[in-house]
Formats: sequence, structure tokens, C-alpha cells
Amino acid sequence: METRTGTTIELRKQMGEILDRTRIAGEPVAITRKGKTLACLVPAEWFEQYTTAQSPSAPAVGQDAA
Repeated sequence: METRTGTTIELRKQMGEILDRTRIAGEPVAITRKGKTLACLVPAEWFEQYTTAQSPSAPAVGQDAA
């Protein structure tokens, strides 16, 4: 899947639409400012899988350490 690119201005103007596309369709978005990528918006499941793979002993995002 190709990563879409959006500027910080587009993110501010279309936050709901961009979040829905990322969550529902699984479309990652690279957020840019002045042509440089600042961050990537990915579905929460992708991020949870990434953090779990990086540190198996750490709690998943949104879960409290018991």
C-alpha cells in the first residue's frame, strides 16, 4: 500500500476525514511541512503491533501496567 502525503495545513483542515481514512481504510499518511516528513499517521493496530514487536515486555498502547 502506498503512503499518502499531506501537509500540516491539510491535516488541520481535514483532520476528521484523514483520521477516518486511516482508521477505516488502513491508509497511512505522511505529514509534511516545507517538504519534509514530520510524522506518519498509521492505524492504531499497526502501531500496537510495532510497539509489541519492539518491546514485548511493555504494555500495549492504551493498556495500564498492572
